Amino acid sequence: MPFYEIVFETGRSSVACYEDDAEAKIALSEHQRRAMSGEVGGPIGAPAERVAAVYIYDEHPNEFNPAQTMSAEVLTKELTNLVKAMGDDNNVVQVDQLVTEVRGLTHPMQDIDPKQPFASRFKMKEDKKLNMKFLDEVTT
Repeated sequence: MPFYEIVFETGRSSVACYEDDAEAKIALSEHQRRAMSGEVGGPIGAPAERVAAVYIYDEHPNEFNPAQTMSAEVLTKELTNLVKAMGDDNNVVQVDQLVTEVRGLTHPMQDIDPKQPFASRFKMKEDKKLNMKFLDEVTT
């Protein structure tokens, strides 16, 4: 079954598993209706949020690089860039901060780009993006 990353207008995201696009569209249409009506969005009672984008993956996007490896060439390049970016005016780098950034290189999620607020939150490339026109009936 495919996995659907749902990105909301608030910038939050969630991953759901549906049988196919038809089932996803039914669930997302209902969620959008709830958001438009000010209803709760799920079992914890939080308000439903409007859907902004949906990305589809054949495997869960959290499975990005589970071995947490990269080529020595790529790692060397990334480390050089990190050291340059993190150095202060005296070219001193806080090692604990550098370690955190290095750990982030293989983390499955990426930082949010303010220029693309509804982009995928995952580093894994989506297999496709759901056309959002099906929500037009709900929002009009």
